[in-house]
Amino acid sequence: MRRPNTNQIRLTVVSAVFILGTGLLWAGQPRKELHLPIAPGPFQPRFESFAQYECPEWFRDAKLGMWAHWGPQAVPRMGDWYAKHMYVQGHRQYQHHLETYGHPTTHGYKDIIPLWKAGKWDPDRLMALYKKAGARYFVSMGSLDPEAG
Repeated sequence: MRRPNTNQIRLTVVSAVFILGTGLLWAGQPRKELHLPIAPGPFQPRFESFAQYECPEWFRDAKLGMWAHWGPQAVPRMGDWYAKHMYVQGHRQYQHHLETYGHPTTHGYKDIIPLWKAGKWDPDRLMALYKKAGARYFVSMGSLDPEAG
């Protein structure tokens, strides 16, 4: 049974940060329909195609994993969907934004992004803490589609 090592976990975290950075570059850009070729692989875009998938043994045996959504929305410390709900009148995140940063029409999410700093981020310490808690894997979400919820 193969277990993820610190380098695998570190690679996952670095990849997630890269994805987040890429997402920030595209934030606010108009969406375009892309018709890019997809490399052939073992799966097709049908649920039946996944019937052949076998979960890796290390994942099957993992009882605990950690998931984090860390990015500019962490600045206000008001939970998930901040970038969406800060514009919804009556929502607690809207009220917080109004009282803390000003009206969203003049101080929007674009003004939160530069406030996000990772100066004290220590991925080795964080992964050690997760591992000590019993985590066998770590997943970081770099971007969340605001239209999904």
